[in-house]
Amino acid sequence: MDKKKLPVRYNDNLLRILLCVIAAFLVAMYGTGARYLDSLSNTSFYIKLLAALLITGFFIEFVHRITVQLDKSYDWKEKPLVRLLLQFALGVILPGLIDFFFLTVYKWYFGLSVVHEKLSSQSTFSAMVLPLFLFNVYYLFYYHILRNKQEKEQTPASNEMLLVQQGTKTIPLLLTDIRFIYHQNRMNYLVTSEESKFYLNETLDELERKLPGRDFFRVNRKMIIHYRACIHFQSNGHGKLLLRLSPSFPEEVIVSQSKSRKFKDWIKR
Repeated sequence: MDKKKLPVRYNDNLLRILLCVIAAFLVAMYGTGARYLDSLSNTSFYIKLLAALLITGFFIEFVHRITVQLDKSYDWKEKPLVRLLLQFALGVILPGLIDFFFLTVYKWYFGLSVVHEKLSSQSTFSAMVLPLFLFNVYYLFYYHILRNKQEKEQTPASNEMLLVQQGTKTIPLLLTDIRFIYHQNRMNYLVTSEESKFYLNETLDELERKLPGRDFFRVNRKMIIHYRACIHFQSNGHGKLLLRLSPSFPEEVIVSQSKSRKFKDWIKR
């Protein structure tokens, strides 16, 4: 049975902010020649920089949102030709034309006139389209990296059983029967949906690599849970999450601040 394909999540907020700042700085420096230090000491430069930040920020976010929306309806792997045409039209040409208009207004407002106006317009348009094109190519590669990672996680494990210990006996246990695995007193234990408890030989690191990431999550260094084990979760301050599990666990189960975002994305499956 095919599993539901999860949406691609581009975790690149910091990169987009950095690109916005760099692009805005380059736009603000347009027409200043080599007088960089003089520009930095001029109040008008920071007004231009603010305007450039608004322009570049708008279009970087525009391409990002177009890409996310197209991912939902025109997946690259399912409809490659239609997606290519739409991505080029909506992610390159459309923002390129609008960006060209905005920058033309920007140049006019700040008096950045050029002698060869026709050549300047052509070069300005090319300069706008090229970064937009490269930004779209970046999302294409990023998409395939994330999608391949997701498909690998969703691929059913070749071994749907996990070997557990009960005294001298070794028992094959279905992965779907597992609820959580935890480390306590230098030992690793597994608890099933029927509240049966077993001993495991593997470390939690080994188990984390072995178990399918779609169904299991390492909430902290001492516990791995199955998604069906989580009854609810709530904020525990400082970005941490407090989980309530079934079967119940005698100690507080805390998801650290660094993992809380990933946990929320994972639990939605």
